Amino acid sequence: MFRKLFSPIKINKLEIENRIAMPPFGLLYCGPDRKPSQRLLDFYQARARGGCGLLIVGGVGIDLVGSGVMTPGIDTDERIEDWKKFADAIHSYSTKLFLQLFHAGRYQYSALANGEQSVAPSAVRSRYTNEEPRALSLSEIQDLEDKFALAALRAKKAGVDGVEIIASAGYLICQFLSPLTNKRDDAYGGSFENRTRFGRRVIEKTREAVGSEYPVIMRVAGNEFIPGGNTSRDILEIVQVFEKAGLDGFDVTGGWHETRVPQLPSLVPRGAYCYLAAGIRSRVSVPVFASNRIVEPEQAERILQDGLADVVNIGRAQIADPEWANKAKAGKAWDIRPCVDCLQGCMDMLFTGRPVQCLCNPLAGFEGERKIERTNSPKKVMVIGAGPAGLEAAVTASKCGHAVTLYEMADEIGGQLPLVAAPPGREEFARLMDYYRAQIKQSRIKLKLGKQVNIKTIRKDQPDSVILATGSRQVVPEIPGIDRPEVVNAWDALLRRVDLGRTVAVLGGGAVGIETAIALAERGTISGETLKFLLKHGAEEIDVLKELVTRGTRKVYLLEMLNEIGKDVGRTNRWVFVKELRLLGVEIITNATVVAVTDRGVIYKKDDQEVALKVDNLVLALGATSNDELEDALTKAQVAFAKVGDVKQPRQILNAIHEGFLAATAVGS
Repeated sequence: MFRKLFSPIKINKLEIENRIAMPPFGLLYCGPDRKPSQRLLDFYQARARGGCGLLIVGGVGIDLVGSGVMTPGIDTDERIEDWKKFADAIHSYSTKLFLQLFHAGRYQYSALANGEQSVAPSAVRSRYTNEEPRALSLSEIQDLEDKFALAALRAKKAGVDGVEIIASAGYLICQFLSPLTNKRDDAYGGSFENRTRFGRRVIEKTREAVGSEYPVIMRVAGNEFIPGGNTSRDILEIVQVFEKAGLDGFDVTGGWHETRVPQLPSLVPRGAYCYLAAGIRSRVSVPVFASNRIVEPEQAERILQDGLADVVNIGRAQIADPEWANKAKAGKAWDIRPCVDCLQGCMDMLFTGRPVQCLCNPLAGFEGERKIERTNSPKKVMVIGAGPAGLEAAVTASKCGHAVTLYEMADEIGGQLPLVAAPPGREEFARLMDYYRAQIKQSRIKLKLGKQVNIKTIRKDQPDSVILATGSRQVVPEIPGIDRPEVVNAWDALLRRVDLGRTVAVLGGGAVGIETAIALAERGTISGETLKFLLKHGAEEIDVLKELVTRGTRKVYLLEMLNEIGKDVGRTNRWVFVKELRLLGVEIITNATVVAVTDRGVIYKKDDQEVALKVDNLVLALGATSNDELEDALTKAQVAFAKVGDVKQPRQILNAIHEGFLAATAVGS
C-alpha cells in the first residue's frame, strides 16, 4: 500500500528496513546521573516494537557544560556499557539506533550545568536563556571537536548503529556558522570558510575516529529563519562542504529556538518545510530526511514518491502512537491514534522543565507503569458523556474487556472537540474525533446518542461502575445587558450557529478568547489555494496578496481584564497566537473590565476611565464551569462513580484524556 515508505534504504553500509525515522527529542526522562534511564528505554522500545525503521535518540551530551544534568551523556567510557544495554534492547527488534551527539553552546542554562557558564564562539547574549556565554579559546574549540569524535567512538563501541551530529535549532555548531553569533577574528570566524571550520573539523575527526563504514549524519536547520542569519540558500552551500567532510546523510529541519517563524504548531501546514529537505537533496548525493508536521502515512508516502526526501521523520506522531509504522504497514491508518500538534504534552512540558507527555496518548512516557490489560472479571461500565474524557474512558475500558455503554446527550460525540477544531490551524483536533469514532465502531461499546442520563437510567442499567464525564458549560458573567441579543457565546460563534456583524468584540483573553478572535478575524481572508493561484499568475502585487491573507471581513477587538493575554496558554503556542492576532489586525485591549452592554456599545473601564466600544456583537469567551448536576444525584443515591475531565475541574484536554484512561484501567481494581 505504501510502496516507497516500506522500502529499505542504506545509510553508508547500514540497511534500514523502512524509511520511517523517529527524530531526536529532549524528553527529560533521565536523572542527574546522566544515564539512559529505564523510562527512556521503555519509551523507545515501544517505538521499536511498533515498527519504526530508525530511532535517533538525543540529544546525548558530549560534555556536562554543553548538555546539562537532565540530558543523558556519552562523555566518558563508563557510559559505554549503559548504552550497550540500551542498544541491545532496541536490537531485539529490527529497528536501527542512532545517538544524536549534542552540545547546546549558548543555549545551555548555567543552572542545569551545575552553575557552569555556557560557552560559545563569541560572548553574544542568548535570547533563549537570557544569559551571556563565555567565548571559547582556540584550544577549547579543538577540545570540543575531539569530544564529538570520542563520543561517536563510544557509541560505536556500545553497538549503536550510527550517530547524528546536531547542527540545528541554534545549538553550538549553528552558532559557529551564523554571523550573528560568531564574531571571532581567528581561523574559526569571519569568512564562510572559517565559520564552517568547526562543523567541518567535527565531521572529519568523527569520521577518522569511527572509520569509513560507520554511519555519521547531521541534523541541520535548512533555514535559520533569523534576520541576518543563514538563509536556505546559504545552507545549500554549507551542506556541500559538510558532505565532502565525510557525512552519510542530512536530517533537515528548520529554524532556531529564537525563530519567530512557527515551526511546529498545528497552524503550520502539513509538511510545510519539506522544501528545505528537497533543496538540500538537490545538492548532495547522500540520503536526506524531511521533518516537521508529517503526520499521516499517505502524506509520508507522497513526500517520498515526489522526491522531496529519502526518509521521513515521524516524530510527535510516534509519540502519539508508537504503533504508527505497524498500523500503516497493515493498512490500518484509521487505527492510528493521531497527533493533533497541540504541543501541550510535548513542547510545553519540555520548555517548562517537565518530562514529555502526550495529550492524545496517555501511555507516552508512562510505558513502564500504565498498562491496558484484559481483565479476568469483566464489569458492566456506564460512561456518561462522550467528550474527550468519556471517549477515552469508554475505549480503554472496552479494550480491558469490560462491557461498556457510552451515553451522550448531544447527537454526536466529541463534546468540546468540535469547538477546539473550529479555529484556523486547529483542524487537526477533528482527527481525534475521527479516531474515537473508528475505535467505537470496531469495539463492542454501546453508543447511545441524544440520551439524557438521570438516576432512573442508572438504576435501570445497573452498572457495576459509573464514569462521570459530563464536561462543562460556558461561564456567563453577571453584567448589566449581558442578555441583549447582540451578545453571543464563543461556542456558537465558532460553530457558526449565529450571524455576526462587521465589528465584534471578544470578551476574555484566555485560550478560548484568543482562538475565537483569530477565527473571527480570519474569516473572509483568501485561502492558501487561492493565494497560490494568484501568486503563480502574477495577478496581484505582493503587498495586496499579504493584505488579502491577513485582513478578513470583520474588525475584531479582544478585551481582557488582566494586564496581558494568554496566561493559560503554553509557552510554545502563546507567542504564535499573539503574532497571529497582530497579523490579522485584532486590536488587543488589556486592563479592560466590562461593566455593561448598552445601546452605546460595550462599556468597559480602563485606567479608571469608562470607554464605550461600539460593536455589532459581543462574544463571550470567559472559560467554563463544571457541568456537575448529576454528581449530587449520584451521591444521594449512593452510586459509586469516578469523575473525569471538566466535570472534575475545567482544564486542558490532556488532563481529560489522561483521567479517562486512568479511571478506565482502575475499573474493578
